[in-house]
Amino acid sequence: MISFLGFVSSSHDFALFVKCIDVGCIILSLYIDDVIVTSDDIDGILVLKTELARQFEMNDLGSLQYFLDINVVYSPRGYLLSQLKYIANILE
Repeated sequence: MISFLGFVSSSHDFALFVKCIDVGCIILSLYIDDVIVTSDDIDGILVLKTELARQFEMNDLGSLQYFLDINVVYSPRGYLLSQLKYIANILE
């Protein structure tokens, strides 16, 4: 399905797919039943989500906040990745 939409599998990671167009690249990462999509091409992301929703039952959870025990926080200077909650749970 993903290759039908023009995505190419990464040679480094079997769960990472990339589609490059004039506007930029769309990066799609799969993990079991979770999907992360990122790109500068907002319209491309919307088209991708529409196509995926036609084939699969899915929910849009909005901006990435937490994935694989990693907390993701956006700031104007970039993204901060933290495993503080994961570490606190281990120490408890």
